[in-house]
Amino acid sequence: MIDEFLNTIKGELGEKLLSQLNVPSDKLEGLTSTAATTVKEGIAEKLQSGKINDILGLLGQGGASSAFAGSLTNNMIGNFVSKLGLSKEMSGSIATVAVPFIIGKLKDFADRKGKNNAEGLTDLLGDVVKGSLKDKLLGGLGKKLGF
Repeated sequence: MIDEFLNTIKGELGEKLLSQLNVPSDKLEGLTSTAATTVKEGIAEKLQSGKINDILGLLGQGGASSAFAGSLTNNMIGNFVSKLGLSKEMSGSIATVAVPFIIGKLKDFADRKGKNNAEGLTDLLGDVVKGSLKDKLLGGLGKKLGF
């Protein structure tokens, strides 16, 4: 479900980058794909380590300024530099627009789906880790019970 969500917002993110930062249109596909992948990888890392509260923190008030959002921003800057060859300055400008935008859209998506709690996020984002999240959230109890 997260892939579907990220694919649906790429166009809107591209439009936002064009209008706010005048990013060259030939760079948009690479930028939006890299931004989406960076967020997905960051979420997967948090889910795999059982830190769903960090993800819930993104969806709360001030989530775009949370430590996890800062980590996503830094990772995105690094990916723009290493994968797309952009300058650190340009990458920083883009990431500071992209991360809050994606977080806002994720919050709206979770709210619309009624998935803005730990159980809902597990359902919404669980495909990122292919089932291991339930074991981590339940402290391994799910696996012991055969779930």
